[in-house]
Amino acid sequence: MRSTIAFQSPGAGFDEPIEMWLACHQRVRRFAALLERLRRHLQHSGPDEEAQLAAVSIRRYFNEAAPRHHEDEEVDLFPLLHQRCGEQERAVLEVLERVEREHLTMAERWRGLDGALARISAGEYVELDEDAVGEFADGYDRHIVDEETMLLPALKRLLLAPEWGEIGRSMAERRGLDWKGPIER
Repeated sequence: MRSTIAFQSPGAGFDEPIEMWLACHQRVRRFAALLERLRRHLQHSGPDEEAQLAAVSIRRYFNEAAPRHHEDEEVDLFPLLHQRCGEQERAVLEVLERVEREHLTMAERWRGLDGALARISAGEYVELDEDAVGEFADGYDRHIVDEETMLLPALKRLLLAPEWGEIGRSMAERRGLDWKGPIER
């Protein structure tokens, strides 16, 4: 199969966990856009080799990488924000609570799409529901905007330098890597 997907990613490492987090957001958007292109492609070309490859790639990302990204947030980033945000940070806390709830909604939306994509990857013709694809992509986009405009500034303001090293280590472990921490300069 010939790959039509650009897999290059921004070059952030575990010593820059926020940059990795933001790079994940870029990949989510890229794969959500690929999902929409696949939906349109299927209407004209059916589950050809290109469609099957796209379905496999989208499934791999949203079944493997996206859940780890959500764990990065739910285990490492968001609990610290909950601890550090006081009443004066009420707007941040409201967004934080909303994006945590959205993880469940997005997982449910994904389950509905994943089954169809599994069938497409096997060469079966399945019409992807335009509304379901749109709700999935738009939901992620709104979610990312909230995280980057409200939560990112709070994370940068409220977390301490040693915590970033621990967060990077935790992110690496979640991905099965043995990362010792940032290189001392």
